[in-house]
Amino acid sequence: MSKNEICLYGSVGMSWWGEDYFTAKMVRDMLAGMTGPLTVRINSGGGIATEGQAIYTMLVDYPDDVDVVIEGAAMSAASLIAMAGDTITMRLGSFLLIHDPASPWTEGRGTEEDHLRLAKQLNTTASGYAAIYARRSGKDKEQARAIMRDETLMDAETAIAEGFATDTDDEPADVAARFDYRMYAHAPQAWRDASEGLGKTPGKEAIMAMIAGTPRKKQETKMADKTAQKAKADASAETEDDVKVLDAQPPASPEAEAVAKAATAAERSRVTRIRNAAMMARVPDDFATDLIARGVSEAAAVDAITAKWKEMGDVDQTMQGREPARIMRDERETRLAGMGLALSAQMSGKAPTDDKARAFMGMSLVEMAADCIGHKGPIRTAGDKINIMMNATHSRSDFTGIFENALNKQLLDRYEVQAPTYREFSRKRTFNDFRVHPMVRAGDFPRLQPVGEGGEIKFGTFGEKRETAVLSSFGIGLRFSRQMIIDDDLSAVDSVVGDYGSMVADFEEQQFYTFMASATLASDGLAVWLTAATRANLAASGTAITIASLAAGQAAIRKQTTIDGMKTNIIPTILLVGPDKEIEALQLVTQITPALAPSVNPFAGRLRVVVSAQITGNTWYMFADPTRAGAACFVYGYLNGMEQPRLRMDEPFGQQGMSVTLEHDFGYGAIDFRGTYRNPGA
Repeated sequence: MSKNEICLYGSVGMSWWGEDYFTAKMVRDMLAGMTGPLTVRINSGGGIATEGQAIYTMLVDYPDDVDVVIEGAAMSAASLIAMAGDTITMRLGSFLLIHDPASPWTEGRGTEEDHLRLAKQLNTTASGYAAIYARRSGKDKEQARAIMRDETLMDAETAIAEGFATDTDDEPADVAARFDYRMYAHAPQAWRDASEGLGKTPGKEAIMAMIAGTPRKKQETKMADKTAQKAKADASAETEDDVKVLDAQPPASPEAEAVAKAATAAERSRVTRIRNAAMMARVPDDFATDLIARGVSEAAAVDAITAKWKEMGDVDQTMQGREPARIMRDERETRLAGMGLALSAQMSGKAPTDDKARAFMGMSLVEMAADCIGHKGPIRTAGDKINIMMNATHSRSDFTGIFENALNKQLLDRYEVQAPTYREFSRKRTFNDFRVHPMVRAGDFPRLQPVGEGGEIKFGTFGEKRETAVLSSFGIGLRFSRQMIIDDDLSAVDSVVGDYGSMVADFEEQQFYTFMASATLASDGLAVWLTAATRANLAASGTAITIASLAAGQAAIRKQTTIDGMKTNIIPTILLVGPDKEIEALQLVTQITPALAPSVNPFAGRLRVVVSAQITGNTWYMFADPTRAGAACFVYGYLNGMEQPRLRMDEPFGQQGMSVTLEHDFGYGAIDFRGTYRNPGA
């Protein structure tokens, strides 16, 4: 079997200098649908601690073998990710660095209470990391914490000896991923030296705070006079460290093309972020254009935009000193919700149900995408639309999330109106994972015993016969054509999504009845329905639906006993039939006032007819109310917190359109035979 492979290159969680990066969401998308052995290649200076923990968990939960290869650096959060490997191989010249999370800033005014709160947060993060390092290396947790406090740098030989790696590779290591290795006291000196000077950068303190998960409390670069900045830099080497671009991977040779490409990417990132900040703060577009043209850094531009926003008078005094993204959070969330609701309303052809959507009802899909990326020019040609959709789905804009949420709302609306018939006679359970779940039946509970004179209560035991149910995952890929998206044909999109909403319910129905037709009980391996010698819930020969045959079925259910011999006295309430028996069943249970006492139908009004096309031929069933204790014979359920089908963007907009995956977790099982009766029919 060929191996799957993912590459985790760059910073963990976000980009600080326009360098490569990866997030937990990106890794989740990489792993989606993968099966079989997995190779994970790592070259990372570290990043956000919580993102590292999330990625580690995903890899630990991967169902097959995971082989980690450290190709250059695996430091801080990246070192934790590496611990998820069943094997951990370090290339010649690579390094692993383990350290305690640290932050120079506190949230609030810096009081004792603020510092204690931060210390508690850092201790929680460090303890979680230490537990993982200890598990990997075989050390105890305190030994792992000691290694973290010492900020320990390990080459391959040391890491293997300490239990943090399993193998070494003679293949030379790659150049270390771009990162500010000066923030690590024990990083290789060559890497620290390589972190020097290609311009301005976020300060070391800001990066340390974000890595530790604490908020940014100040701007590192202000819009000050350039001469004053230079004088300050000359006076303090430490301050200078906070304003230089840190590049741990300078070109090995002066290749102009590579340098130009990196510079272009960095400039594109600066321009995009400045424009997004200006758009959220509602400052004039020409103000942002001027900042961009003058080459103002992103941090300084945020300061200028904040000042301009306050000058315009649209300020909440309680929010002063924070970044525009936080200032405008509520408005941004309202805007995103409004767009999503408007898209849903347009797809369904219905009026919006929330006022937040009304402002966006006149916008097309492409116009919403344009708004999300701050596009200001005209949208005239198909080429304009294609470029906008490409930018909106390949950038960090909110459009992908808005569109995905709208699709899921339409899917859920159609799914929820369906009423699969199997739910009428089976009991719903919640599955917390994908393991086989034991199901305790009412008959498994011990019988009450008399309490003696001394008040002694006897303890019974559960019956030994336990049944099981299991949850399974299902999925399918869907594609919206490029023409459909460019034509803004939302009704066609709704048709596809809506049809699948109904299809998922039909799929559940088909899966359940296919299982039910040959269902067995795990406790004895026998079929649910058997004749008198074993279950006494299967007619010896098929008959039509008559008062006599229904009476026989009802009597069979009433006479059933629990494991320890107690009579259940359960009454059937459901008559389950296929299309061939539908009219016959309805005629028999319909309430008609008889002229003579012998003509009274005792089942009129007491049995409810349920019809499913999944039942073929003349077979019919009787079921008791599944909510009654001891009556449920079948269970169904969904993964806890994910009880509906869901759509996920699988492939951004491209030449062939947009791809999504539809996923659904659905489970079922047979747990008893006492609350049902089957007749082969005639």
